[in-house]
Amino acid sequence: MIAILEKSIVEGEVNVSGSKNAFFPAVGAGIALGAEKIVIKNTPKIKDVFVMLELLRELGCEYKIQNTEIIINTEKIKLNNVSPENFGKIRGSVVIFGALLGRFEKAKIPMPGGCKIGKRPIDQHIKAANSLGYRVEENEEYVEAYGAPKKEGKIKFDIKTVTGTENAILMSINSKVEIENVAIEPEVQELINYLKKYGVDIRLELKEDKILIDGTKREKIKEVEFELIPDRIEAGTWLILAAATEGKIKIKNVIAEHIKAVVDVLKECGAKIKILGNKIEVEGNKKYKPVDLLIVASYPAFPTDLQPQISVMLLKAEGKSRIKDNIFPERISHIRELKKMGADILVENGEIIINPSKIHGAEIEAKDLRSTAALVIAGLVAEKNQTILKNFELIERGYENFVKKLKNVNAKIEVFEDEIRKEEIIKGISNYVPYST
Repeated sequence: MIAILEKSIVEGEVNVSGSKNAFFPAVGAGIALGAEKIVIKNTPKIKDVFVMLELLRELGCEYKIQNTEIIINTEKIKLNNVSPENFGKIRGSVVIFGALLGRFEKAKIPMPGGCKIGKRPIDQHIKAANSLGYRVEENEEYVEAYGAPKKEGKIKFDIKTVTGTENAILMSINSKVEIENVAIEPEVQELINYLKKYGVDIRLELKEDKILIDGTKREKIKEVEFELIPDRIEAGTWLILAAATEGKIKIKNVIAEHIKAVVDVLKECGAKIKILGNKIEVEGNKKYKPVDLLIVASYPAFPTDLQPQISVMLLKAEGKSRIKDNIFPERISHIRELKKMGADILVENGEIIINPSKIHGAEIEAKDLRSTAALVIAGLVAEKNQTILKNFELIERGYENFVKKLKNVNAKIEVFEDEIRKEEIIKGISNYVPYST
């Protein structure tokens, strides 16, 4: 899929969809709780969700979609082997590991996948299972855990890990466990809320980054219902997009606290931002102050999933900016493409160095979900030529109705299903079938 982008000043309103990264732990919570029916509201219709649903089908579940609701029937769920191909498409699939341990005290999963943004090991997930008394066997293709868990235990992570924390919670659901050095991202906190809602004694001690869970007295649950929080990464993408294009957007359905770090950075750079309850108004400027050193780290710090997008905006700063991504330091595929557009940007000593640059349209290629979002922003900022962005279909992994939303705020974008010769684009294309939104 190819997107053709032109310089645009966006203006209008956009509604943020439900959180992709809250969907997976919602599924995991329902399975671990032993529910036969899982209802998840405010679910975005994106590829990662559909891949997860297909994995559930491989496990014997059935599902149906009603508007923004996903209804999953788990009565026939079994410990079937799931397809490594499907499992490897998304990182969120790894919560199946903890969910099945919570339900059956046994699980076997292929090695997880997702975007190619560097190493994403599951050693901390395995450590959690070992700490609970499970026997874990692994090879290059699969990880398997089995055996009765301890009634009481302690898990201490070496590093903060979001999906590792989620899996530790799910596999501990029938025990009394203390989990230390946990990730406290909103999606983790939402998983805790999901379980509290259905009688699990669980609490997060924020000051100590510790979770205490006691599932020894919980009752069996037949049906669960969850509503997903707004997607903070989508909200942050719109904030940065508006700021970068000198646009003005009202972003609706936002939990401002979840993107405070993003709002703070944009304000410091010079963007005008107003928070109005569950709405945020953002107005961009022509130039920005540089960021001396932006540290990307675990929540509540600036999120790694918005590092590529902010890199584009900082090209407009009046001075050198530096970014250090402590989560995924290899998340740099967007840098090569920005250089093709004339950006003075490089990686040096583990930091992304961004110098003031006027970028121009070029033929570029996305490599992962968040780099696609960043390169869309670059295409809307670029002077002179149109930008030809290949592999645009990657955006569908995590952004619902992205093209439609872009057009609603006057972004100049056309998307095509098939390869198009550059000469045709330059001359102007007729008789094409545009991508359906």
